[in-house]
Amino acid sequence: MLPPFPLSPISNRPRSALTPPSQSRSLNAGINSEDPPKIRVVVRKRPISRKERERGDEDVIDVSIQGSFVVVNETKVKVDLTKYLEKHQFNFDTAIDEVVDNDTVYRSTVQPLVSTLFRNGMASCFAYGQTGSGKTYTMSPLPTRAAADIFGYLSRPEHSDIALHVSCFEIYGNKIFDLLNQRNKLNILEDAKKKVVVVGLKEFVVDSVEVVKQLIEESGTQRSTGSTAANADSSRSHSIMQFALKRMPPPAAAAAAARFGGEPVEAKLVGKISFIDLAGSER
Repeated sequence: MLPPFPLSPISNRPRSALTPPSQSRSLNAGINSEDPPKIRVVVRKRPISRKERERGDEDVIDVSIQGSFVVVNETKVKVDLTKYLEKHQFNFDTAIDEVVDNDTVYRSTVQPLVSTLFRNGMASCFAYGQTGSGKTYTMSPLPTRAAADIFGYLSRPEHSDIALHVSCFEIYGNKIFDLLNQRNKLNILEDAKKKVVVVGLKEFVVDSVEVVKQLIEESGTQRSTGSTAANADSSRSHSIMQFALKRMPPPAAAAAAARFGGEPVEAKLVGKISFIDLAGSER
């Protein structure tokens, strides 16, 4: 934790002074799309919920988008029983307030990674937070938007031999289920090359954003959910959706292998991105 701001009386607290309502500011200024940072931590503030408003709860978080930090305003009481605010600042690579939409979140976080997938890039996008904080709401549109950009690259002549493969599975307790194949139980093993693989995971070769949307909807209906105090329909499992770009073997090589009884020529992995929606934390 960084040193807190100087103490100030609670009555003097400015509301929303850090974040004027504007979405015109660039959230990824200074990021090199050709070589983005290896790790970025982005925080998104959720709006006050209806239940919180009905209880009269206060908004205690301020966000500085340009400064990439959030301030937690903690109410404390002095010895003489007067109240004051102690401000705690936390820095991140990017800080997003509650008025920023999902499309802007995508352009700030995932879009810079898409081009790297065509240069043997491996990327993961995690959503972590408390139950009811909006992880699935934030994560759900990202694969669709990424798919649209991926197909834009695939339309180029130099990528004509590359195809997009989509899969999705969940980790529920210590069990693995395929969310795109009737919740078939899967195993995670290590292959001969010491690489971890999900055995039996079904992949779909897709050629349009509409098909990707259908697969996302199907995986969502198959995912394990439950009711909590914060959310009546809360995700109870970790969901991992994978986009794998694979270079298809030349037709002549595939035909020769089939003709002479050789091993099938497998598609070569070019790049992969995983969208990981973690189960909510109750703590």
